[in-house]
Amino acid sequence: MPILRITYHRGSLTDAQKVQLAEELTPVLLVGEIGRDNPEGRALTYILFHEMDPRSEWFVDGKPDLNAPKGGRFMLEVQYVEGASTQAEKSEVHSKFNDILARIINVDGTFPNRLTDWTIIDEVREGAWGAGGVTVGVRAANEALGGSPDRSEYFERFLAANQSVIETHGYPTQRS
Repeated sequence: MPILRITYHRGSLTDAQKVQLAEELTPVLLVGEIGRDNPEGRALTYILFHEMDPRSEWFVDGKPDLNAPKGGRFMLEVQYVEGASTQAEKSEVHSKFNDILARIINVDGTFPNRLTDWTIIDEVREGAWGAGGVTVGVRAANEALGGSPDRSEYFERFLAANQSVIETHGYPTQRS
């Protein structure tokens, strides 16, 4: 159930480039969350494009962004369920997204040349993602997306560690 929102300067992408980005980013997005690309996961992977006018909707230094670099600016915001990915997997998503975007918009995407293109991975806390009227956590997401079974070792340890913190520090789980 990964979601990717791509916000970009108006006119920076053609329709063909959007199709190419969606095709090339989808498998990276899925591997980052469930460890593999497959038809079940693709059917539940969303990529949404948001075009912004840099003169009236995108501001840098408190001013309209009239001096954007070649290709414009991009923000790629990923949402995964919490506990789905290790830091190494997130770093791989950052790297591959950057390489794909830079190639498609024909710019030098190397650091620090493109500090204008950001990939942000937000993890939706366990219990905060819902689909079909049901709360969906990392276990259910991995199953629904046809995720790699070997990922469960990581997320089960992650969930157990979170539960331990809650219990150790006496965080309430419900109202009295």
